[in-house]
Amino acid sequence: MNRLSKISAITLCALSLVACDQFTSSQEKTQGNVSTAHVQVDPKADFALFTEFQLAQNEKVAQLNQQLVEILQSGDKKALETLLVTFSKEINSIVKELDALAIYSAEVRALKEKAKILLVTSSELMTDNVKLQQNPSEAGGQALLVKRDVLLKITDEFTQLNNELAQKYGTPATQ
Repeated sequence: MNRLSKISAITLCALSLVACDQFTSSQEKTQGNVSTAHVQVDPKADFALFTEFQLAQNEKVAQLNQQLVEILQSGDKKALETLLVTFSKEINSIVKELDALAIYSAEVRALKEKAKILLVTSSELMTDNVKLQQNPSEAGGQALLVKRDVLLKITDEFTQLNNELAQKYGTPATQ
């Protein structure tokens, strides 16, 4: 049970990294003009757009994380299952919105793809964690640990790439 709690905490941290992206909520909005005939690649504008998108998701993910923590502490398995369904739907919605985000720079697109993988893997890890709590097994525990390790690796890659781009292009508040 302690191991499962740690995995839940790691998942929450990973989602918070994606959602918060280590920026404050006082970011300025950047508008970009994109013509349908010719798209000019502007990595700095793409990074600002990606950052704004993540900031817009902060409240949603923070609310879900808070609910998850409360339900985990209460031990209400039925409420946890319901919240996980809601959580999965919300993550899928965020991933669809992320897919629709007009990012043309290859390096920012790579960050966007890592964010999608991170979101989906985090959601899967949470779901698997709940299933394992309901039906504990050694094989399930090992599979969960493997998925956790994958999530940690993806989180590190995402954070490193994000930090590199933030250094290169700055945050929207410093532009």
